[in-house]
Amino acid sequence: QARAGKLDPIVGRDREIRLVAEILGRRTKPNVLLIGEPGVGKSALVEGFAQQLALGLVPVHLREVTLFELDLGTLVAGASYKGEVEDRIKKVLTELKQYTRAILFIDELHVLLDPKGSAGSGIAQLLKPELARGELTVIGATTNDEYRQYIEKDEAFNRRFDIVRVEEPSVVVAERMLERIMPIYAAHHGLALGEGTVGEAVRLAKRYLKDRQLPDSAIDLVDRTMAAIRMLDEQAVAGLTQLQTEFDALATRREELGEADYLRELRWLLYQVQNQVSQLWLNQLENDQQPDKLETSAELETYLRELLAAVLALADTKKESVEKQDIAAIVSGKTGIPLGKLQSNEREKLLRMDQVLQQRVVGQDGAVRALCAAILESRSGLTKAGQPIGSFFLLGPTGTGKTELAKALADFLFNDESFLIRFDMSEFKEEHSAALLYGAPPGYVGYEEGGLLVNKIREKPYSVVLFDEIEKAHPSVFDIFLQILDEGKLHDRLGREGDFSNAVILFTSNIGAEQVSKTFAAGETPSSTDLLETMSRHFRPEFLARLTEIVPFAPISEENVGRIFDIHLRPLLEQLRRQGITLTLSSEARQHLALSGFTPKYGARPITGVIRAQLRRPISRLIISGEARPGTTLALSKPEGSDEVSWETTHVAADQPASPAAEAPAALPVPAA
Repeated sequence: QARAGKLDPIVGRDREIRLVAEILGRRTKPNVLLIGEPGVGKSALVEGFAQQLALGLVPVHLREVTLFELDLGTLVAGASYKGEVEDRIKKVLTELKQYTRAILFIDELHVLLDPKGSAGSGIAQLLKPELARGELTVIGATTNDEYRQYIEKDEAFNRRFDIVRVEEPSVVVAERMLERIMPIYAAHHGLALGEGTVGEAVRLAKRYLKDRQLPDSAIDLVDRTMAAIRMLDEQAVAGLTQLQTEFDALATRREELGEADYLRELRWLLYQVQNQVSQLWLNQLENDQQPDKLETSAELETYLRELLAAVLALADTKKESVEKQDIAAIVSGKTGIPLGKLQSNEREKLLRMDQVLQQRVVGQDGAVRALCAAILESRSGLTKAGQPIGSFFLLGPTGTGKTELAKALADFLFNDESFLIRFDMSEFKEEHSAALLYGAPPGYVGYEEGGLLVNKIREKPYSVVLFDEIEKAHPSVFDIFLQILDEGKLHDRLGREGDFSNAVILFTSNIGAEQVSKTFAAGETPSSTDLLETMSRHFRPEFLARLTEIVPFAPISEENVGRIFDIHLRPLLEQLRRQGITLTLSSEARQHLALSGFTPKYGARPITGVIRAQLRRPISRLIISGEARPGTTLALSKPEGSDEVSWETTHVAADQPASPAAEAPAALPVPAA
């Protein structure tokens, strides 16, 4: 293959190739073992050496060399009796001796030493004497883990090899590698490479594809992007036209379907569009709107109409090159990170982060500002590399919005609350349960499953990690936190690494809540010194010293209860809207219910109970009885001078006969809380 020029060019591995040539020039044991992580280019290095052999760019003593690769799969395939594989390898060795000097390349060399493998360990026993006498020269390749597990233990086999470690190349070297090899991929796909595309691919692969190694991860990323672009050009516009036809037909049935059914059909059509249209097209559209959060059919209809028009316009334009935004779109699809986070256009959004968070977390402006300031500092690149984006201790009374802030932050940074990884630390009170975070010891049940914390962060490296009620955890847990906060990394019992450098770490606690409440009641904000003094009675100083900031939460005040009530009411309004039912509350009823769910001791938590008792349960009874159905408007009011709220049920004109409740609006008294 090297003589025929069928191998890809190799750049940046001159040192390793020189070491291989030096070892092959030894008088005894001229065998090479390449060790490196998957994807760093071990096999490619051997291909580079083969190219130099074919071109004669090797020392004189290697010019008569012929390089072969042993196909282990073919070697063991179809073996029916014990010893058949060994017979085959003997024939291979006999054939190699016909050449002046033959070198055998064995990829995945550790397979020969795996007693449970299909090859067994018989092949290794045959190779040992051949290697010892110098009658056979082998270049082997394996990973670090397999080397430790299989080869290093067999000293007799291991000492016959000279090790060459193949490290992951730097970003600069990887970029050079791709610049040399990408024209071959561009010719294969029939696409051109835009300016800076290779550098962007290397940068994004290094930063976001943490479980892969350069240059393999960057090469695969560009290759995948080019394949996706070819799909764009080959994808029939007929599919998009069909979706447009379905949308137009659906729009004509709006009155017939009613609000609830029409909204449901629009959501299904949106689902079809999102699944049939390429991520490359969707990410080219300059629209920050999140369709999942559109509440009315009119909003969703407008969004769909604009989306289909924009996608059809893009479909008419043939794409002939790969650009930076295409690479970012593929990474976005792989990792779930919004496209804007991968490029440099998130600055405006970050600058208004405090305003967005304050819409969900009411009455905690100081806490929100402190959190946002620290995150902006991290995003500006002025913090220590490798550490988490920020680590914050949220301190204050119950029901003040600590957990809600974590959800809001995940939604803001990653456009989805599912990027919140939450651990209830009351589940890790005992030492044996705390071990679940970093994995069970060898010999115990669950050892091979690894650590819970490492597994979660490997699944979602870009996330908000919340450790709720941290004071309830076993003290041994804090040893884990020290590693995470200091270096941004954690290894489980299996040696797998969890990278927290792209995560926000949040701790919550009710410790010191009484002191915090008294300080805020006096019109002051608790100082960092006072907070540290209070917390040092319960937490280790080395843990507190590593925190980015301690954020105190103020008790909920009466003037904020109305806004909090509205936030908790939204899910109920959305659920009713999906059923075609409208709920309205008078300002008096709203204020009455909000205040009835407020107590300084429990914060805003009782509001959820008030909504359940005063709204959900009465409405559920109306729905089950048939008094509330699609087209029904439920009005809640509080008569002046009364301690009770009352319902008024009205129906719009419907196809079905009106019920007595529709003819005469019913007043249903509900006991006040």
